[in-house]
Amino acid sequence: MEDLAGLIAGFVGDERFAIELHDSFVCHVKRATSRYPDAYFELGQKSPEAIEGLADRSFVVCARVAKGRFPFSARTPFQCFVEERFDDPPIRYHSFYAKLSITRELLRDDYAFNLRRNPVLRWKDDLHRSIGAWLKEHAHSEESSGGGHRRWRLSGFGPRLIRSDEVIVDKLRALGTEDLERLIPEALKLAGQPVAHSRLSNWLAEVLPAPADTEHLDESTPAQENREIREAVVKAWNELGSDERELIGALANGESYDSLIARVPRFRDRSSVSRAVKSCGGEFVKAIHKALGIPFQEAESTPKEVIERVTEVLLPLLPEMRQREVS
Repeated sequence: MEDLAGLIAGFVGDERFAIELHDSFVCHVKRATSRYPDAYFELGQKSPEAIEGLADRSFVVCARVAKGRFPFSARTPFQCFVEERFDDPPIRYHSFYAKLSITRELLRDDYAFNLRRNPVLRWKDDLHRSIGAWLKEHAHSEESSGGGHRRWRLSGFGPRLIRSDEVIVDKLRALGTEDLERLIPEALKLAGQPVAHSRLSNWLAEVLPAPADTEHLDESTPAQENREIREAVVKAWNELGSDERELIGALANGESYDSLIARVPRFRDRSSVSRAVKSCGGEFVKAIHKALGIPFQEAESTPKEVIERVTEVLLPLLPEMRQREVS
């Protein structure tokens, strides 16, 4: 039986069990990414090599990179797991399976990079969002009997003939239209049963004309992008007031809301802290979008998650910036 906590404790102590721990990472990363498509992997291709590469990077982050956000508080994840005496479930949660886990952070970064470089991926992402907006407004959702993704259906349509994906795509093409207002409801009718959002997107991506993948690609490197993000975060920091800086510094150091309320008169209760977190998170997201030339849209993460990720950039810079303020 797997003992992640024991493997990590041995590795942190004197780097024992490195091979066993790495093999465990590969297994968990493979399981955590089973539903992710090619666009979320390096070079835009999901392969055994890409999955193992992602596991390698996740392992390195956990072993060597101090993270500012909860629960790490400026410690490496492995160090945190040992010091807080985490057992296997929370270790798996924070390393692989949570929305803000180490592995899924890397996946989102790879996806954002691929999206900027590949016009077809950008088009598919926009198409998926447009279909999602239509479904929320016009269709009904229900949970899958086996768990997992929600399925969508039109109201007033009971079970019908179930067709294969190939037949559905052929019939949608035969309509001779690119209008989503016609294609989406017709696809739901042809399916004969509730359909997952991702499956609908795959059908329509085959029916609609995609942009050429030979458009000019963004040649910026990950190092350049990281520098631009870092500069944008620092600029946004410099535009904050002293109370907001105190707030972010407290979050970066892992302080509780109560200690911040006791120290800063402006924050009278948890609600005022939450409002400030939301406001600061929005400003940082706008700054990052502007630096990368991406149209601003609401972040999928909560404001607290945004701030926690931003503090990872700010954490190494905070002492220097504090010193500049004093000077």
